[in-house]
Amino acid sequence: MQIFGHDFIKNRKFCFIKNMDDIKHTPSNSIVFSDFNKEIITYCKNQNLIFGIKVDSIKKLVLASASSASYLLVSKTFSKIAQKIANEYMYDAKILLLSNDEDDIEFCAKNGIDGILFYESKYK
Repeated sequence: MQIFGHDFIKNRKFCFIKNMDDIKHTPSNSIVFSDFNKEIITYCKNQNLIFGIKVDSIKKLVLASASSASYLLVSKTFSKIAQKIANEYMYDAKILLLSNDEDDIEFCAKNGIDGILFYESKYK
């Protein structure tokens, strides 16, 4: 299981972006993520960036994966169905539960979720 944003684990940082201008201000070697936004997805794909997309529906999940998103960021309520679909159809994108609750590590492990991204509440 992949874990991002936890104090004990040092790895690449995720930077939430709201618009195209935010990409210019992200630290190098960070992974950008955003809400489902066609312009941002197209830009990240064309620039060969590692990026994540917040998805809240099956349609967005499939489209984000087909657009080369590396991470599909989901809520706890959507995580099980998203992971089931990813296991069936998507070979590269990883499902990450967006959380600020350390107990969700156990939830992810029990339910086979690819990983978890701890985030600040402003990214809800």
